[in-house]
Amino acid sequence: MADEIIVAVESLRTLCEQAAGALGVSAEDASILADNLVEADLRGVHTHGTSLLLGYSRRLRSGGTRPSGALTIVHESPGVAVVDGGDGIGQVIGTRAMRLAIEKARRTGIGAVSVRHSNHFGAAASYSMLALPHDMIGFATTNAGARVPPVGGASAVVGNNPLSYAIPAGTQRPVVLDMAQSVVAAGKLGMALRRGESIPLGWALDRDGRPTTDPREGLAGLLLPVGGPKGFGLALVMDALSGGLSAASVGLDLSGPRPDDRPAGVCHFFLALDVASFVPVAEFKARVDKLILDAKSARHAPGVEEIYMPGEIEYNLRDRRLREGIPLLRSLVKDLENLAVELDLPEESRRLSRT
Repeated sequence: MADEIIVAVESLRTLCEQAAGALGVSAEDASILADNLVEADLRGVHTHGTSLLLGYSRRLRSGGTRPSGALTIVHESPGVAVVDGGDGIGQVIGTRAMRLAIEKARRTGIGAVSVRHSNHFGAAASYSMLALPHDMIGFATTNAGARVPPVGGASAVVGNNPLSYAIPAGTQRPVVLDMAQSVVAAGKLGMALRRGESIPLGWALDRDGRPTTDPREGLAGLLLPVGGPKGFGLALVMDALSGGLSAASVGLDLSGPRPDDRPAGVCHFFLALDVASFVPVAEFKARVDKLILDAKSARHAPGVEEIYMPGEIEYNLRDRRLREGIPLLRSLVKDLENLAVELDLPEESRRLSRT
């Protein structure tokens, strides 16, 4: 597309890592953050990719997000932990918390970790997928600043509170479901605004609760729950798992990402299930393969060439972008390069390499 530039993967990653370092983030944590943001762009989830670095940098400089990603154990048992993220970077806290859930699942079969005092953690699939190399099922969710009204309501009471499952398979790609509980994530409205495009009716309401096609009005207003009461119900449940089990912020207690100098109060919940504790791994994977192949062999609707499973399109896109580079909006590339100059990064990091 004319409004996009194909950038080199490693160049983009280096800029993100060095920018985080310049903002006081440790080398290890900067690497985790950069990997997370670039991975989202590789998978085509641009709403949760490197575009987030701009807002994160404002919060790091203003004090709403702290550069440390250390976890403090509030209390734990062999299979469960409640941890405090100290208002650190969501991606770093989320990665460490999911790793802890995996460690516990390795010992007990099931590991569950709830997190309090964190920040926006990007794509939920980033954490559920960490379980896959260990032959485990991963689950991740988070709460967020209130953006979604109850059905029939005209004011927000919960966030869009995504959930993600990652399920290992055998010869097939893993099943990776990652979904917000709003019709679309707020980031899609932000991308439409960047492109100067309108949004479809049914995505959002304005501040007065009226349907809108203006992404700016939608961002200032409300996100509609997907499936009406079903989406709202899931958002409520995800909030209970995240903020409820961590004994911290829920619903209207969260301040969200703005203002930049206030803790967001975001909470997460992670779960790892060790497949081998339930059934032989090969047997489980064979059954998942059957599920996938049965679905993909369904009679196709007119005009449909292929049926895709959850996460399959993202896997295919990642493979191609690792070879060809990542398409980013020109305006975003300019903003990232301006940030590099602002942070006085090395000269070679001030211009993203094109492919």
